Amino acid sequence: MNLKILSSAVVLAASFGLLACDDSSSPTSSPASSTGSQGQAGNQTIDSEPGNTVTDGDLNAAGEQPSCTVTVSANSVKTVQSVPGSGTYTSTVTKRDSRYVTIESEYWYADNQTAADECEDYKEEASHWLDGSVKVSCSGNKIVVNEIDEGSLQDHEADFRENCEKFNERFGSGSTSTTPTGSKDFVCDVSRTGNSVKIEQSYMGEAFEEMTSWTEDGAGRSVAVGVRTITFSDAEEAAEECADEKDEARYSDDESYQVQCTRNTVTVTKTVKNYDIDSYEAYYKAWCENQQRRFKSGDIDKYL
Repeated sequence: MNLKILSSAVVLAASFGLLACDDSSSPTSSPASSTGSQGQAGNQTIDSEPGNTVTDGDLNAAGEQPSCTVTVSANSVKTVQSVPGSGTYTSTVTKRDSRYVTIESEYWYADNQTAADECEDYKEEASHWLDGSVKVSCSGNKIVVNEIDEGSLQDHEADFRENCEKFNERFGSGSTSTTPTGSKDFVCDVSRTGNSVKIEQSYMGEAFEEMTSWTEDGAGRSVAVGVRTITFSDAEEAAEECADEKDEARYSDDESYQVQCTRNTVTVTKTVKNYDIDSYEAYYKAWCENQQRRFKSGDIDKYL
């Protein structure tokens, strides 16, 4: 996943000429019509001339260490990169609707000439976005870039984490990338009681819970019934899921199929495959283990 201006290189380090930055042609259409693979915006980058090339010794001369962090909330994801003595880069991606996000990126350069040169480069590149979806303002040594882009918060978070990994490779242990904190941590748990087994997953304000229970039908046969509740951060997305599930229930011959919806949740009850409880527990635990790996790599799946 690539941001229109920043691309997949480490943004701040690339601007200072510390890491190579991809070359690509200038865009001539809006982000909605200039899409690449997986429905994301095309890979457009600003080709920056190197500013002050600094060494690790220069960076640490005052005892400060380079750092790169990523933090998330229910509706936004933010990254901060700092190269002491050279500059800082802060970018916040905020959810706008089910398809688009807004991005505000702020660059601060210690060197006046570098800031002026970068300002001109950013403004020239932004001028190619004819729909005005990229705006650049400059004041002193600070540059602010505001844009509208496609993609989920998870996609942008993954891109920020990839950037921090490259930043860390360049600067070593002095830089760090943080995981979400508090209630925004990724959680995936499996519990079992009596004739039921349940999985609960939550991440960035969205969650699902699924419990499979075994009962007997009127003929005395064992039946597995699943109850799944999905909590969305976006009410529009919840409404779409609710409509889809109600269509499925309408045409199903499963008498237990029920759909209940609130503004942000969808609860579905229906008969599921009648595997034994041990098999379901093993499947849920394997899912959580896989999700933990995906979380660390920034490629997490939302739901089962």
